[in-house]
Amino acid sequence: MSKILLPLLLIISIHPATLLFAQEEEGEILLESHPNDHDFYKFYIYDSVEYSQSTPYHALHTHLDFLDEQNYHPKTAARVIPTSVGNLDTRIELAEELKLIFAGKGIYLNQLDLPLQKDHVEKNTGKKRFIINEKLPEIYLIKVGERWRYSSYSALKINKIFKETFPPYSRDIIKFVSKIEKGNNYVLGLKVWQWGALLGISILMYIVYFVVIRLLAFFIKQFFSKEGNQYFISTLILKYKRPVTIAVLVFLFYILIPLLLLDSTIAFGLTVLCKVVFGFTVVVFIFRTADLLVLQVMTTGTKKKRWNIDAHLTPVLRSSLRIVALMIGFLFFLKILGYNINNIVTGISFGGLIIAFAAQDTVKNFIGSIMLFTDKPFSVGDSIVVKGQSGIVEEIGFRTTKIRTFNNSLVSLPNNIAADNEVDNMGKREFRRFNTLLSLEYGTDRKNLKLFIEEVRKAIDNHPTTRKEGYQVRLYQFAPSSIDILLNVFFETDDYNIELQSREELMFTIMEIADTSNVQFAFPTQTIHLNEKKE
Repeated sequence: MSKILLPLLLIISIHPATLLFAQEEEGEILLESHPNDHDFYKFYIYDSVEYSQSTPYHALHTHLDFLDEQNYHPKTAARVIPTSVGNLDTRIELAEELKLIFAGKGIYLNQLDLPLQKDHVEKNTGKKRFIINEKLPEIYLIKVGERWRYSSYSALKINKIFKETFPPYSRDIIKFVSKIEKGNNYVLGLKVWQWGALLGISILMYIVYFVVIRLLAFFIKQFFSKEGNQYFISTLILKYKRPVTIAVLVFLFYILIPLLLLDSTIAFGLTVLCKVVFGFTVVVFIFRTADLLVLQVMTTGTKKKRWNIDAHLTPVLRSSLRIVALMIGFLFFLKILGYNINNIVTGISFGGLIIAFAAQDTVKNFIGSIMLFTDKPFSVGDSIVVKGQSGIVEEIGFRTTKIRTFNNSLVSLPNNIAADNEVDNMGKREFRRFNTLLSLEYGTDRKNLKLFIEEVRKAIDNHPTTRKEGYQVRLYQFAPSSIDILLNVFFETDDYNIELQSREELMFTIMEIADTSNVQFAFPTQTIHLNEKKE
């Protein structure tokens, strides 16, 4: 036993570091780290730097952190590429291309939720795999032994994705810039070539600004030239000019950010800022589109109104379209920022259902308002009869219709009732009918009776507002206490006041005719005969 223990004690005394370090591969030393009471992570020393691949978090940081200029160790960064893929130079090139792909796709470490579990398992597959970002489903980490690294499939896809991400004319520029980035002098936190690139981008954006404005005006004029409405065309250009140009410039700067090879924190902040500004311009664009749509619908053109919509519908239509535009714009804004809007849309739908149930009367009235404005069963100033209420329509609002009754009271009728019930619109009559009986006394001479009838007919023909055909003035019946003449005449007016005035004029004329024709109007009478009994 002593023969065995003595050599062991000798080895330990000569090489105490062997308790802390263990050789894994050529040129690589293994360290063991025990952070607090968590499971320890394994760290390795390679190319004189310490790195780890114990978790997806450590593997991705090993890849990207060691490609930064301040800590440039490409051999260590290439450790996350499978050794089966080419030689070391090939793996270094793939690691650098993948970093550029992340920048080109707007994927930064700051926005990634990287797991720190050594045995991380993908929920939907149950595999020890981690997809970096949904934008790149082909690039993912897998666990091989005790290390996380990119899969062989992902490594073989890097060059293809790099070519798809960057156009042919920009690939060489990107690679050239990534080489000159190292060792360049800093001025105010940026390198000289980055300031030069920013100056070039500024000049390019200045030129693009004027080009976009002129192209926008040209296409709008070409598209709407047939309308012949210069006011609408100029308003369209004015409303769209600023949001469209800002959106184009922001998008241009967004796609050029990867070319600047900025620090990941700065690049991430700029991309978020670009998304916020672009999303805001989208909201403004959609909001102004709603206003322009109302303007186009309601504007009177050179010949006639484009759409037959009542002017009272303008505020309802504008408010409705603005609300819809803001909702759509807000969803686009969240989508641009990278949020999953499916759950939001579901929540809005469910919330809208709850609101609809809670305020169903208000919703009914609002829908009733839309139906009244579109179907137009009556307009302001019409005399109507609906639900037992009759009077003149004074106002058609979002929720109620106000009717001034003939007793001068004001009735507020909910729009859903007005839309769902039968409406007798007296104001839509082309003619106003006057139907009555002219009762004359028994004993009136027949010649005078005929003369009276003829003179009444002449009076109707001579009156300025009566319809000259289709009227009746006829001996109608022998009533219990009078001889009745039917008078059925129509006034050509849609105004109730003019109708009353015409009736009055015609009735005064009939009274004058009665005097000149020597006829008397009868009133209900009874003749009582008393029989005397003889005693």
